[in-house]
Amino acid sequence: MEKVFNLSSATRIALILLLCFNSLIHLPQTKALWLTIPSHGTKCVSQDIQTHVVVLADYYVVADNIKGQPLPTISAK
Repeated sequence: MEKVFNLSSATRIALILLLCFNSLIHLPQTKALWLTIPSHGTKCVSQDIQTHVVVLADYYVVADNIKGQPLPTISAK
């Protein structure tokens, strides 16, 4: 005898959401990205980021050997 599974639409949606959530947990994530920026001039960070990648970030400047000089600045577009 063949078994037939009749799932309600709410159950189907719940299963789909569970599968999506489970797959998101197992995707690789980056916690930090270290960039070495030249002391003079600019650095285009988009060259270091792969295509089809969304980047949400908080930027912090960590600078050494800047005695008597102002901290470097970051501008994002």
